[in-house]
Amino acid sequence: MNGTTPELNLEEERLLGIVLRADGPVGARLAGRQLRESGLEVSEATVSRIFKRLDDFGLTMPSGRKGRTLTEHGRRCAEALSARQRHEEEFARAFDIRTVEQLLDLLHARRGVEREIAGRAASKATDDDVASLEEILRSHERRLADDEDARQVGMDFHRAIARIAGSDLLGALAGAVLNESLIPLEKVLDVITGGHGTVGQSVPEHVEIVSAIRRRDPAAAEEAMARHLTRLIDEVTEFSRSDQVRIFDRLLMFTRQS
Repeated sequence: MNGTTPELNLEEERLLGIVLRADGPVGARLAGRQLRESGLEVSEATVSRIFKRLDDFGLTMPSGRKGRTLTEHGRRCAEALSARQRHEEEFARAFDIRTVEQLLDLLHARRGVEREIAGRAASKATDDDVASLEEILRSHERRLADDEDARQVGMDFHRAIARIAGSDLLGALAGAVLNESLIPLEKVLDVITGGHGTVGQSVPEHVEIVSAIRRRDPAAAEEAMARHLTRLIDEVTEFSRSDQVRIFDRLLMFTRQS
């Protein structure tokens, strides 16, 4: 299987990383201890079987009776997996929003990404796409009118526009800034905008965005999306300069627990 990167499970990835970081050959006993220290309960016999699979994949090879070392292909795969893990950890840290300043950074990132997405969606939307957005709008309006939780449908609106845009790169960026794990921040935004009496303002702003997309007017769609997110940025900025900012930590903790 040299030249290809096989689909590895967690145990295999961890074991490959152990061999990568080692100064010499790694045996099953040492590898098993390190795997258990990382939280994986595996026996020495299980480690030997995993090593055999990695051998079959062409990623490791026996080094006499001392254990395993990486093949050239295995080293490339292990280094790629290590780089991916570092990227995922950095990504998780970046989106672990804990301060109002970080929330503002996220909103600024959303404005940059979603403005481009809205313009692209306006140039690509079909009649069915527009109808789908209008249905989401109606659902949003109903939930607000019935005093129900409308956060999810609001996020669905933004994600739907990203799908319509049809760009892999913009879609990946949208997936980051509109990630499901950020839903608690929508609750924080509701509290902030609620204090200003503007919770329902998102619906008419969304209507403007859909109107521009319906007209297939990319510039107007970009401007409407930018106005929508700029309003949120301005409200959070105002909050950050008020005495209420002192409750941000407690507010964030409460929303993540609820």
